[in-house]
Amino acid sequence: MERRRDVAVVGAGPSGSTAARALAEAGRDVILLDENDGPRCDVVCTGIVGGEAFRRFDLPTEAVIDTVPEARFFSPSGVEVPYQPGEPLASVVDRTLFDGGLTDGAVEAGAELRRGFAARGVEKSDDGVTVVGETDGGEERVRARSLVVATGHQRWLHEESGIGTPSDYVHGVHADIPFEGLEAAELYFGNELAPGYFAWAVPFGDEARLGLLVPQGARQLFDRLLELESVRSRVALSGGLESWRDEARSRLRSRAIVQGAVTPSYADRVLAVGEAAGQVKTTTAGGIYYGMIGAELAAETLDAALREDRLGAGRLEVYEDRWLDEIGEELEAGRRLQEVGRQMDDREIDELFEALNDGLGATVRQVVKFDWHRSALKALFRHGKVRTFLAA
Repeated sequence: MERRRDVAVVGAGPSGSTAARALAEAGRDVILLDENDGPRCDVVCTGIVGGEAFRRFDLPTEAVIDTVPEARFFSPSGVEVPYQPGEPLASVVDRTLFDGGLTDGAVEAGAELRRGFAARGVEKSDDGVTVVGETDGGEERVRARSLVVATGHQRWLHEESGIGTPSDYVHGVHADIPFEGLEAAELYFGNELAPGYFAWAVPFGDEARLGLLVPQGARQLFDRLLELESVRSRVALSGGLESWRDEARSRLRSRAIVQGAVTPSYADRVLAVGEAAGQVKTTTAGGIYYGMIGAELAAETLDAALREDRLGAGRLEVYEDRWLDEIGEELEAGRRLQEVGRQMDDREIDELFEALNDGLGATVRQVVKFDWHRSALKALFRHGKVRTFLAA
């Protein structure tokens, strides 16, 4: 039986690597466990990271492959609302390079990385946690005083470690496709295309990343995105409509994404970070920045608890209070927006876009931020049509 570490972190994505690095920098004996042999190359993520995240965390700039200078929003009938902030909205990153750079940072800080370790069980005792894993060499067991769950939504891991399980999801799909004339992020709204959410085209090097978020049926609705004239006319694949539609489908990746806070995000000797805790924007389903914020707070909480040798749920509960204080109202505002979006028909969405062009947009633009949407949504919710739905 190998030595007992201070912390075992399961999952080497952005939130897991961030937690491992922060704990290692605090002098903790940390092991970072991941089932993949290297950084994942098939992550279902648009890969957009705002400037605030780069300023707050030491993010790998070598992973940046494009920027998003502005955004254009389109209603079901084609009413356009432009947003030009005067500086790039965000960077588009290669997730394989991005995740790998964050993991390298954790290792450089002193964390031990063990790849090819597929967690299959969690055993808790009075003095620690044992993570049971499957490796090429057979079963392995890693002992630690505490555990950070950073694996996204793995129901069995939530249940065995004692943390809450997700209750709501949105389905996301995307494909990287050769595309022409895309100079800004374009977002498309409408109940026939993405009920309650939106579809997008984002610059991605020489291609565009096309995708959408919907409660269900994402793969089927992706065809409707391809049929939009503004998309179809710019797809740079050879062959007729059916030919390039089949090619686009072959590139499609999809997955379910947790929506809403997962509580409790703590248990005896255990904290959850990132998507495992529901630290995902409920407006865009982006989880990189919010997950890293959660990881930073988790590391601070665990370091103090380890120093005190008090690792019970009662001591670790403060972690959930802290991360909900920072992003909880953002999550709730996004959920309210989802409710409104599901109630509005396409005509009403068109009317809202016209209002944004007629004057409401100036109010919203004054308070909008890439990663923080609550203030802009509050301004939006004051609009008469939206207020009517909120009161219903």
